[in-house]
Amino acid sequence: MKIIDTHCHLDDDALFSIRREIVEKSKKNSVVAVFNTADSLSSFSRVLTLENENPDFSFSVLGIHPEFALKEEDYFKEAYQRIREEKDHIKAIGEIGLDYHYDKSDKTKASQKRRFIEQIELAKELSLPIVIHARDADFDTFDIIRKTKPRRIDLHCCSASVELLREYRKLDTEVYIGIGGVSTFKNAKTLFKVIEEMPLEMMLTETDCPYLAPAPFRGERNDPSYLPYIVRRIAEIKGLEVEEVAACLYENAVRFYGLSREVF
Repeated sequence: MKIIDTHCHLDDDALFSIRREIVEKSKKNSVVAVFNTADSLSSFSRVLTLENENPDFSFSVLGIHPEFALKEEDYFKEAYQRIREEKDHIKAIGEIGLDYHYDKSDKTKASQKRRFIEQIELAKELSLPIVIHARDADFDTFDIIRKTKPRRIDLHCCSASVELLREYRKLDTEVYIGIGGVSTFKNAKTLFKVIEEMPLEMMLTETDCPYLAPAPFRGERNDPSYLPYIVRRIAEIKGLEVEEVAACLYENAVRFYGLSREVF
């Protein structure tokens, strides 16, 4: 079984100092690659360091999270310039998107939408897929994707309903959904239905570590070595064999990120 963590944060303070231990532990648990995803300009260097240290295992995704949307203009100019400079080392732009959970003010929403659209256009310029963070903003996210028409997207930590995902599938955009530890939580009814009804070919395994550890580790620090729990949960919900599901999820990640199988 080969598993790919399509969205993690080994650059986080909770993991960066023990990253070598985490990498070895993950490899022993069938993980063949991880995609470290930046959230701010300050995290770019750590994400790239992880790739330099593990060039056949750790891959880079750079972008600015919506929580930083109110930063000054120079901040974004520097971030976009850095992304262009590192384009040969980047597999996607992310995590970018909308987050209305803590601040629903018109000013914040407008800034987040503006920065989201800018980064979608940057991804199109660089011919890269995008990794989307959408929290309490599913319909505005959909509306922007519908209008901007990016080539390929991952709805990280997918919270969209089956009904909205059906609308996504009508767009001229290749849509994937990130499935993580929440799939193992007893009360995740919306996600259970999504896993049941959406094609397995749309799904990507992710941890979002150090957050959202799967049961039976819920509330603890997460890491990529827990991915087999997520694969088994998807297989259980869909009524399929674990090896069959794992093989499909692996192919999905390879396809989404445009990877060469020879790397693994």
